[in-house]
Amino acid sequence: MFIRTKKTPNSPRKSVQIVESIRTGSKVSQNIVRHVGVADCDEQIPALMRLGNEIIAEIEAERKSAMGLDRQRELFGEEFSGSAAYASDDERVLTDEDDARLADMEHRDRVLDGPFEVVEWTFRSMGLGKIFGKTPRDAAKVKILKQCLAGMLTQPSSKRGLASWLADFYAESASLDSIYRFMDSFGKKRKRVIEIVRGNSESLLSGKPALMLYDVTTLYFESREEDGFRERGYSKDNKFSETQIVLALGATREGLPLWYKAYSGDTWEGHTFKHFIDDWLLSRKSLSGGVVVADCGMFSKDNLELLSESGLNYALGCPLKKLARPEQEKILDKSGYKEYSHGGEVLLYRVLERTDGKRVLVTWSDRRARKNAADRQKLIDRLLKKSGKSAKGNVGAGVLIGNRGTKKYLKLADGQMPNSYVLDEEKIASDARWDGLRGVLTDLPLASPEEIREVLSHYHSLWRIEESFRISKSDLRIRPIYHWTKERIEAHILLCYLVYACARYIEQRVWLQGKERVSLRKIREAMLSVDSAILRDRETGKLYRLPRALTPPARKLYACLALKRDTTPRELLKVSAYYGRRKLLERACDDPGETLS
Repeated sequence: MFIRTKKTPNSPRKSVQIVESIRTGSKVSQNIVRHVGVADCDEQIPALMRLGNEIIAEIEAERKSAMGLDRQRELFGEEFSGSAAYASDDERVLTDEDDARLADMEHRDRVLDGPFEVVEWTFRSMGLGKIFGKTPRDAAKVKILKQCLAGMLTQPSSKRGLASWLADFYAESASLDSIYRFMDSFGKKRKRVIEIVRGNSESLLSGKPALMLYDVTTLYFESREEDGFRERGYSKDNKFSETQIVLALGATREGLPLWYKAYSGDTWEGHTFKHFIDDWLLSRKSLSGGVVVADCGMFSKDNLELLSESGLNYALGCPLKKLARPEQEKILDKSGYKEYSHGGEVLLYRVLERTDGKRVLVTWSDRRARKNAADRQKLIDRLLKKSGKSAKGNVGAGVLIGNRGTKKYLKLADGQMPNSYVLDEEKIASDARWDGLRGVLTDLPLASPEEIREVLSHYHSLWRIEESFRISKSDLRIRPIYHWTKERIEAHILLCYLVYACARYIEQRVWLQGKERVSLRKIREAMLSVDSAILRDRETGKLYRLPRALTPPARKLYACLALKRDTTPRELLKVSAYYGRRKLLERACDDPGETLS
């Protein structure tokens, strides 16, 4: 097998295909084995070529496995089957000779197939079997890990909820206690998991990424008890009364994860940056270079020196109000700005050359200015509404409690009333001068419009990592955290990180092969639509499985993942072995103790 590119007529697009040469007599023809994807430009071809090589390895492994199974069939007879999903001694394909009448059937249950089939594919494609060893005890851990991945991708909840969901769909499912014991050993595999996930992210990008996104968030607990790891700190979820931890994440421009680390809740986010840079440089070994993009939280003298010493370029959010007074005056002087079109919007920009050789790219946007003004007015209106005073009236000191962000717009009132405040109109007007302004500190060149466009594109890519946090918090329910020991907390974060990596891996594979951006929610809906109906013959008591045809979204997902769906009706010979579902046996048979032959 080999990979070829085929140009689309009258179009710059090129198809990347896996082709196999087949000899028939003296003639050799080429057969398309798999359609990898379509490249809209030449820059996308290397990633598709690398993906094609991975798919070839998968196909060859499957063929090798199938050859071994055929050999075992020869040795052990036709009853043997090596199907991972459904073994022939567990069920039998119906033929024309079977006396199975639809009129005698009754629906007894619905069983899910999609989550388990997709997780099996993901586990194999990402090489997650390398997390543990090959002992029987490790095999048991791998089984629990697969179940956790299927449950958390499909029905994210607490570990208790996960155990309950698995019990409904997987008879040999892990109990809550076994999941906890698994987490104790899994939590020690952080380094290996990060290496495997990073390797998969790089494989989808055809090499080490040239652009690394970095950001920090906080995860809170339903607890106020501090223990050195769970601590109170600056909460990005506005949960200042609860304890929390700080989570740092590194990702590619596409949102593919590269690295993560958890810190105690009182850690300043700027102090996390060094670990990311050190680990990243260690992973690159002899290689160097790349651009790191982060927001204003990483802006500090120590971090800038660290980046310069590491040989990495950067584009960091720059807090403009913290710059020297002469630089602030230049920023506020609109006469030195030029126009620039970016993303369909006309921006004003200027470049400040600093004495240390670095540059600050300052942009002004009318849309951002209107948003800044509206946000500020909203804070002021909320404060005045709570105080019950007009814009000119006094505000009592008690109103200040819980009004984070509005205190800066108040000042002590002149008069006889003690602890009385009024709006600081001078401060409001001063802040309004900065509306619409944003700064990016960089050591990249900014001499041409193309270089301006590139740096802005780098910085605007941060929405990907912000989206990653939203996915983790909302779609994967990474918080609130219900574990209390540091080891269990870190194991929970590691498991969520791996689930997130699997979701991003599937998204990127669908994008590379189907040229369609699919969210985790859509992937989840597609997986949940892949199921089978369990029918029971009233006359004979026999049970049958009727797989449902793929819905259009599921068909696209399965096509991109090269998963096949056989919808041929089957008779169940051993219900207890059908994915081992215990509750299926209890519901499908009139007598829970009934056995099938």
